[in-house]
Amino acid sequence: MTQWFGYIGRILYVDLSREKTEVRELREEDVDMFIGGIGLATKILAEEIDPRVDPFSPDNVLVFMTGPLTGTLVPCSGRYVVAAKSPLTLAWGEAHASGYWGVELKRAGFDGIVIRGRAGNPVYLWIHDGEVEIRDASKLWGRDIIETDIELKKELGKDVRVAAIGPAGERLVRYAIIANDITPDGPRVAGRTGMGAVMGSKNLKAIAVRGKGQIRVKDPRRSRSIITRILPLVLSYPTSQIYAVHGTPGEIEEFYEYGDMPIKNFTEGEWEGIKNITAKRFWERGIVKGHRACWACPIHCWKYAETKDAKGRAPEYETIAALGSLLMIDDPFYIEKANDLCNRYGIDTISTGVTIAWAIESFEKGLLTKEDTGGLELRWGDPDLVLKLIEMIGRREGFGKLLGEGCRLASRIIGRGSERYCMHVKGLEMPMHDPRAFKGMGLQYATSNRGACHLQGLVFRIEQGQRVYDLRIYERPDRFDVKGKGRIVATMQIWHEVVESMVICKFIDIPPAHLAGLYSIVTGRRKNLQQLLTAGKRIFTLKRIFNVANGIRRKDDTLPERFLKEPLKEGGAKGQVVELEPMLKEYYEFMGWDENGIPKKEVLKELGIYDLAKKMFPEIG
Repeated sequence: MTQWFGYIGRILYVDLSREKTEVRELREEDVDMFIGGIGLATKILAEEIDPRVDPFSPDNVLVFMTGPLTGTLVPCSGRYVVAAKSPLTLAWGEAHASGYWGVELKRAGFDGIVIRGRAGNPVYLWIHDGEVEIRDASKLWGRDIIETDIELKKELGKDVRVAAIGPAGERLVRYAIIANDITPDGPRVAGRTGMGAVMGSKNLKAIAVRGKGQIRVKDPRRSRSIITRILPLVLSYPTSQIYAVHGTPGEIEEFYEYGDMPIKNFTEGEWEGIKNITAKRFWERGIVKGHRACWACPIHCWKYAETKDAKGRAPEYETIAALGSLLMIDDPFYIEKANDLCNRYGIDTISTGVTIAWAIESFEKGLLTKEDTGGLELRWGDPDLVLKLIEMIGRREGFGKLLGEGCRLASRIIGRGSERYCMHVKGLEMPMHDPRAFKGMGLQYATSNRGACHLQGLVFRIEQGQRVYDLRIYERPDRFDVKGKGRIVATMQIWHEVVESMVICKFIDIPPAHLAGLYSIVTGRRKNLQQLLTAGKRIFTLKRIFNVANGIRRKDDTLPERFLKEPLKEGGAKGQVVELEPMLKEYYEFMGWDENGIPKKEVLKELGIYDLAKKMFPEIG
């Protein structure tokens, strides 16, 4: 039997339809090829499902996975990943969260959980010290996320860690989230691509975990030595220092100056209201009360907020932009309330804001009417309207039924040309970074496997001047230039597959060579940086094949027309559009894809995934 370090060596398989559980040993060959985290989740989904499966079918599989560094003393190693076919994009879906739940899952005896089927009635999983129970959750069904956490802690003990869905997940809102570490200071969320809706489709309300097990490290002394040496470096980065004081909202003013922060559904470059929703303003108004941290985190970017209407996690940059500047609302008390409502119902704040922005602009243009909205007058800058819409989405009531589909599907239902005002890529609503301000980010959005995603590559950091010498990114490319961006974007996407397979937080930004060393020292499995990058490309390419099997081609590797043809008239990105085609050509050549965006057979064979690819997409030849 393999002696595992870093890994637990066991994966829990749950069939909710049959009410059966099974424990399978982790396979060495899978670890060698896919590392862990999102890599292992990708391999499992490639084996377990037909990519064309209905996302709400019992045959869709939901995978929770930790990584080999999760729960060790490696900084910011408290994360886990969730993956399944997405009900929002109808293609590859994944989300990521931090906190302590992933660490507790490993301590409870498992690297991950693979869930298929659908329970006949609402259930939750109770996983503790290697034991698994499928328990009745009827009394939890309909409860919001915070209430669910409180009730489970009353039943199981205050030290239990819970990952749960809210009413939105139960009602299959296509961008429902999974939240963990919910009370008293949370939650942390796996927010994108509707993984909460997949969980809801299985009648699975929550997964509670508790364990006393140990996560063994091959060479604890050397790992501590390396961590001690790199901490001063990673904490010296300006971004780390900003996050330590203000969290992600600390970058609002900088992003605004770049022309990166979206205003009025990405149509304007300047806005007087920005001064009212900066991180400093949230502190001054007494909304943010203090700092919190995830497992092994020296940064403490997680901020705690409390007002008369809400308490818990303070809004992040993405939330402040999506529910604030995107909708022309500059009231920080409203933003905290809206943030709390989204968390309680269990919906992604980014998709919520972008979908509401689509509706308001479509209404403004006469493409949506009061007959469509149930009598609601949709307008910019109306906090009461947005709070009402969030509740309607969370309950899937009235006009909220349509908005709960996400803006792509909703705009297709309405038609009338409203599709033009839906800011998405491959069905995933745009994050709060305007690609006209960072053109490499535009290419990253266009090619990301889960749709518009700023995190899987973080290319705007390179365009701000960060150099990653370990990855041979020596240049400091102009953010408005397109030359060389194909190689840079592809390289960063591949590297981030490695980071998300370890699994650690990207805010700590450990240099790649150091992370490769830490992996080898923690696990005892020697991997150099090039071997890890090959694994990253293998994972990214296998996801692409999953998408290809769902009909995604070059035509889908694009951006909304607004970013390709409509320059902003003011602000830091004034006059810019994204020249996508030259970047895409270079990107395809670097990745080894053909002119239709399909990975070439020789690349699949070189990466050792040809058989898996052919299983998912027999037409590969």
